[in-house]
Amino acid sequence: MSKVNIELTEDQYKKLVESIFLGTWMVNSTRMELDEEFEDMREQVLSHYKEAGMEKEIVHQEEVGVHDLDVDYEAQLLDTYVEEYDEFSFWDKLVEKLAEKRMADEYGTIETPLTEEMMQKRMEIEEEIGKKLEETGVTRLEFKE
Repeated sequence: MSKVNIELTEDQYKKLVESIFLGTWMVNSTRMELDEEFEDMREQVLSHYKEAGMEKEIVHQEEVGVHDLDVDYEAQLLDTYVEEYDEFSFWDKLVEKLAEKRMADEYGTIETPLTEEMMQKRMEIEEEIGKKLEETGVTRLEFKE
């Protein structure tokens, strides 16, 4: 197997570390068992931390033979990127699911792929629901039994 060598500045390496952490977190955060290929890639990248002067951000856990982000650095990345992503995707997914429900209520079972007319209708419903949620948040949502 051929190898690829990449030269990075310290700043580029730091962005690579952040990208690897966030990507691995995304892949493994919902799994019962870790994706070992992602974990191996993460380990490969993090193992070069001393070359980039990241001794404060990355620690080597000798007893288990792995590298990890310092807990404060990890928390900073989660706060900076994951919280914002979660917030955005929550609202985006909520609008999408509420639109799907309304479409099913109004039109019954909808065949996929959607026709252009149904796509347009769905976009209109999503826009309407999105505007309402922007105005009221979840305060006016309710479940009827």
